[in-house]
Amino acid sequence: MRFKNIIQNIGANLLTTLLGLVGSIILARWLGPNQRGIFAAIILIPNVLQYFVNFGLSSATVYFTAISGNDKHKIWSSIFMVGLFQSIVGLLFGWEVINFYLPKFSSNSVQLGHLYLFTLPLGLFGMYATYMLQGASYFKITNLLKCIVPAGYCVGILILKTQNILSVENMVYVQILIQSVYLMVSFAFLYKIILLRFSLHIDFDYIRRMLNYGLKVWFGDVAQLANSRIDQFLIGFFLKSTDLGIYTVAVSVAGFTSVFANAVKTIIVPTVAGKTNFTEKAHEIVFYFKRYWIFSLIFQLMFMLSVYILIPFIFGNQYSESVKISQILMVGYLFINAKTVLAGGIQGLGFPEIISTVEIIGMIISLIFGYLLIQNLGLWGVSIAISLAYFSQFVSLIIFIKIKAISSYQNLLIFSRNELREIFVGLKIIINKLIIK
Repeated sequence: MRFKNIIQNIGANLLTTLLGLVGSIILARWLGPNQRGIFAAIILIPNVLQYFVNFGLSSATVYFTAISGNDKHKIWSSIFMVGLFQSIVGLLFGWEVINFYLPKFSSNSVQLGHLYLFTLPLGLFGMYATYMLQGASYFKITNLLKCIVPAGYCVGILILKTQNILSVENMVYVQILIQSVYLMVSFAFLYKIILLRFSLHIDFDYIRRMLNYGLKVWFGDVAQLANSRIDQFLIGFFLKSTDLGIYTVAVSVAGFTSVFANAVKTIIVPTVAGKTNFTEKAHEIVFYFKRYWIFSLIFQLMFMLSVYILIPFIFGNQYSESVKISQILMVGYLFINAKTVLAGGIQGLGFPEIISTVEIIGMIISLIFGYLLIQNLGLWGVSIAISLAYFSQFVSLIIFIKIKAISSYQNLLIFSRNELREIFVGLKIIINKLIIK
């Protein structure tokens, strides 16, 4: 059942990634660079605000829902009340930012920006409902809900194009419609499966506990966001735009491997949080990580070799320089993806502050080494700096795991013959089942 859930999550993550990529490609081709840029500017502020104003409540929702015995109605009431406040703050702040940021793009960009801003509460509450279902381990439904927005995005573009009415304005309306559908479907599943009836049991102790947990995660999320943008900022400041284009392709290729780590994390957070004692929780972390780690080592090596062919074939020979850069980054991604899986276990244990500390360590290292190396080694330098930062995050998390007596590094990273045999037998069974299906 564990591997089945992981495979299903990998499939869903791959599908949503591909749908988003396809939608972006066809929209860019049909709207053209100028209109595509305006649309990107319009959707930027609400999307970023949705990320910042949630204060880690999405992670807290998964964690508290997964804990056995917690009152689901009190959890949802707490989320609902905080979500209303977050929506109001986001709308008011976003309205002013749009007035400042969008006027230079087009005559109606501000109006469309204000209109698109209303996707913020729609997406926020839809996301919370989805994470409650994830916390309750309804992974099939969670995966279905995650596909609604990217699938609707692609379908909406195709419909507008066939009707000859594809435009930035109509894309804004399509996005509002998609987010509304996402909200209604997620609410329907939430109330049908978990809540069963509408009721508000406001418990300020739940609100306090959830925000306390969420804020610990949120600081790490902010550091992670900064860490993921430092490299591109340094390239834009010190190097040419061509270098940034080459690096962007390398990052997109290397980052593809994160799909698998995120799929495992989706499973591991509620699984660990749902266990009754510390020993069982620690055992689940080791169980999931070891199986992910051996798969990751094999897959990463194969993928590193394949980019010699993949990058020139997909992106063109003008991006051949991206091959070496992506391979350097893949070394870092091997460790940052492993950190992602372990971080899911730590989050399930209830130690989100550890994750935030690790993210801040990575941010500092990437900034210092990126600044020092980019001036002498160019793209190679910043790629090495990022990989060092990712490696340091993984090592830091292993140290924290040992300090908290969760597990030793030997137990996590060293395999016995019996463990290897068990893992490969399990993988063989899964592959055979997939082939038969």
